[in-house]
Amino acid sequence: MLNRLAAAYTPALSIIRLLVESQGIVLEGRAQTIPLPGFLFDMNYFFQALLSRFLRENLENCSVRDEHRLKGMMRYDPRHNPQRRQSPTPRPDFAIMRQGHLVALLDAKYRDLWEKPLPREMLYQLVVYTISCQNQLPASMLYPTLNSEAREARIDITDPIFGRPLGQVCLRPVNLHDLAELVFSNTAIARRRREALAWRLAFGEDA
Repeated sequence: MLNRLAAAYTPALSIIRLLVESQGIVLEGRAQTIPLPGFLFDMNYFFQALLSRFLRENLENCSVRDEHRLKGMMRYDPRHNPQRRQSPTPRPDFAIMRQGHLVALLDAKYRDLWEKPLPREMLYQLVVYTISCQNQLPASMLYPTLNSEAREARIDITDPIFGRPLGQVCLRPVNLHDLAELVFSNTAIARRRREALAWRLAFGEDA
């Protein structure tokens, strides 16, 4: 058990626990290793936290809610829930609110979708978000890139029977070079550019 005398060892013990629970690395003189299921540093979480702070600090007249719960969108039929499980609740990474109204749903993934294809599970997740909105708000994915030519892509979601529009999925690049330059600059021009970038990330290139 940890106490105040052993508190200084908490970080080291956390890494040891991670290695043990992940079956770690064989240290018995054999060359065989068992890879860890992930990274010690979660870039996906870091990218989400970075964008959350950037949007909060630079998106004017709006509020940002992290991991906003889409309550009531999915629920188990109480007559057919034999294991009494809780209903699934989708949680977009960011919900943008303005004057008490939801105006944008955003997700952040650390995957360069300009260079790599969009995984279908990411697409299906965004489709769920956009059809959850009665006013057909687009659901947008923010992704990192170093390619200066990267531009926003949009996928229209329609009723397969009647062709009626159901919503739209947007894939918005976040150029890391530009973001870093703006974050580390305190000039008035940089502040205006940060505000413009935050607005573009939230609402699109033609907003």
